[in-house]
Amino acid sequence: MFTCLQVWASVFNCASVICNRQCPLHQDPSSTPKGFDIMASVGHYCNGIMILSNLGIWLQYNSGAMVSCSGHNVRHGVTYTSDHIVWAWFTCNSLQNFVGTPWSLYTTFIHVD
Repeated sequence: MFTCLQVWASVFNCASVICNRQCPLHQDPSSTPKGFDIMASVGHYCNGIMILSNLGIWLQYNSGAMVSCSGHNVRHGVTYTSDHIVWAWFTCNSLQNFVGTPWSLYTTFIHVD
């Protein structure tokens, strides 16, 4: 598997597809605390809300929106009023350990003038 992951086309080793489901506030303990997860929404709906509760942030999360945060560290949840699909990409600690791929550094921000 390590050989396959050397040519893997993504920095994420897991993906999840969530269909027509409310997502209560939660954290993802199996996700790596060092990186960000990406969540993208598609569907025919409006009035979607994503809550990042421990950051005090409420986001309009309508079709076509993408949010990136540390699912391990940030408590998050989503509410909808109609049909929707959420694609979530993340790095799973246990898979990373199993295949022995190198760990990434913590995500950082560098200010560029």
